[in-house]
Amino acid sequence: MIRGILFDKDGTLIDFRRTWMPAYRGLALDLAARIDPEGGISRQEDLGASLLAHLGYDRAGDRFAPDSPLLWATNDDVAAALARLPALRGIDVPAIVSNHVSDAERYPPAPVGDLDSLFARLRSFGLQLGIATMDTTEAAQSLAARLGLVRHLAYIAGFDAGHGEKPAAGMVLGFCAATGLMPAEVVVVGDTRADLAMARAAGAQAAVAVLTGALPASALHPFADQVLDTIHDLEAWLIDTGRLASAAARR
Repeated sequence: MIRGILFDKDGTLIDFRRTWMPAYRGLALDLAARIDPEGGISRQEDLGASLLAHLGYDRAGDRFAPDSPLLWATNDDVAAALARLPALRGIDVPAIVSNHVSDAERYPPAPVGDLDSLFARLRSFGLQLGIATMDTTEAAQSLAARLGLVRHLAYIAGFDAGHGEKPAAGMVLGFCAATGLMPAEVVVVGDTRADLAMARAAGAQAAVAVLTGALPASALHPFADQVLDTIHDLEAWLIDTGRLASAAARR
C-alpha cells in the first residue's frame, strides 16, 4: 500500500504540447526576428526551428530527443543553452525566454482533465499529494492556485526550493520530510526520464510515466514501472496492483 503520490507538473498535470510548445515556438520566433529582422516570416520560422533543433526538437518530425532540455531542464538552463549560440551573441536571451515562458495569459496552461476531482478522490484514500517541478516554486504554486489544487497538496517544490534538481533524489526526500512518509511509501508520476530517475534515486515504491508529455511510450518503458496514457488512469492502476484498497475493500 502507498501513502503518498508526488507529481511532476509540466507534461503530467498539464499537457506539455498544448501548454509549452506555443511558448517555445513564440520565443524561438522572437529570437529569430532579432537575428534577422529584415527576413520574412518564412525565413524567421526556419531560423526559429533551427534554434529549437539545438535544444533537441525536430520540427519536421515533431519529436524531441529524450534528453532535450526543453522536456525537463529549468528555463534558466534553456536560456543559457540558447545564449551560447554564436547567432544570439549580444541579444538578451534570458530576458526574452523569461518573457515567454512566464506569460501564463499568452500561453495558458492546459490541465490534463479535471484535476480537482482526481485529487479529491486520491485524497479520499488518505494519500498525501505533492508537486515537484523543474519550474520555479512560485510558478508551481501559481498553477496549483489557478487550477484549484492547493487544498489537496501537502508539498509544492520547484528547482529553487532547496531540494536540488531532477534527476537527483532531493525533491522526493523533501516530500517525505514534509509529510512524514518513507520513500518506499511514495509513487512518483512524471513524463520524462528525469522524473523516473529521480524516483529510482530516492528509492520510491514506483516510478510511473504518463504520455501527456512529449516522449513516446517506447522511450519511457525501460525506465518506468508502468506507462499510462494520463494521470486519470493512475487510480485504477494503483487499485489493480494492490497499492490502494478498492471501494469494496474499504467498506
